[in-house]
Amino acid sequence: MGRNNATMMSISRCKFEVALEDTTIPELPRGTLLYGFWPTASTPTDLKLKRGSPEGHWIETSEYRQQLIPLYNRYTVTPTSNPISDLTALNPLSDSAWDELDRMAEYVFSSDPTQPPIHPLGNQPGLHWTLSDWDLSSAVVVNWAASTKTARVFSYYLSRKSGSSASLGLLQVTSAVSRIEEADRNLATSVPSKVVGYGDVGSKESAEWLASRKASKIVIVDFGGRGNALDHTLSLIKNHAGLQHCKVVIVKVGNEQKVYSMEEMIAGRAAMEELGKVQSNTSGVQDTILESVGPEAYFAMRGAQWEKWLDDRHLSVPGMQIVFGSGVSGGWDRLCHGQVRAEEGLLYKMQ
Repeated sequence: MGRNNATMMSISRCKFEVALEDTTIPELPRGTLLYGFWPTASTPTDLKLKRGSPEGHWIETSEYRQQLIPLYNRYTVTPTSNPISDLTALNPLSDSAWDELDRMAEYVFSSDPTQPPIHPLGNQPGLHWTLSDWDLSSAVVVNWAASTKTARVFSYYLSRKSGSSASLGLLQVTSAVSRIEEADRNLATSVPSKVVGYGDVGSKESAEWLASRKASKIVIVDFGGRGNALDHTLSLIKNHAGLQHCKVVIVKVGNEQKVYSMEEMIAGRAAMEELGKVQSNTSGVQDTILESVGPEAYFAMRGAQWEKWLDDRHLSVPGMQIVFGSGVSGGWDRLCHGQVRAEEGLLYKMQ
């Protein structure tokens, strides 16, 4: 049993560093930092933890938390020698994004022909995700909200697929065109890429570029595209002779950063069904992988991929800055009003 105070929060994906104030677990002495998901609160809370696998992983087993997705109940021990103001070693911002999107690029759209397909929600009864669904060799991928943290990690892995596992092209739609173009120049790949702003996604130039890839499928991965980006993209496909034959697959990862009215939420749910969007959920995918290969093998492979990402991070996310704050209300206000710039990651200390 451990009691904690949340000391640090990465708003980009709502991850926390929590410090144990009191503990009955010898392996977790007072002051130990645990990293994982946590509600936005600084109130001391009792944790009921058991050892997980691999070493350094702990699972929260409190009865009231068992309705949460398993990802929210997994914590890892992190170094305690780093002051809160020196977080480059902890990498909370990129880890939070990478925690989700390496699974999308590596497992949902797998490059391993021997690996069984994994649905974006994880393999569950009634969900179907076939080899033809995850095969990108005849597809062009459209990445909406390409400057978000999660979308950048997705593009990083997707553009590094090679041979028959690579897509025919990657169209990146963003409000920060110059930043994404810089990342493309820094890390050249064999996958053709084009970057456009939201106002140009429905343009003739975008249509001609998509058609030039000669794809039979267009996979739209939505990380929270702004405004009517989807309508413009679907209209472009419908009205261009070179694209009308394409199968369209829409994977929903996130939503635009804003406050939604009840009417907008209802309309969003209706659009999910009407357009056949496929919802994505990180925890379901991870659970499926863990059942298949086991935690030791999975997290060892994940750690190696993480180190590679860190080596290239300054190239793939150029200009990224950590913006520190205290308390969380100011950070949420900026997120809700779409005021967080592409090169910013918010990190808040909670007392």
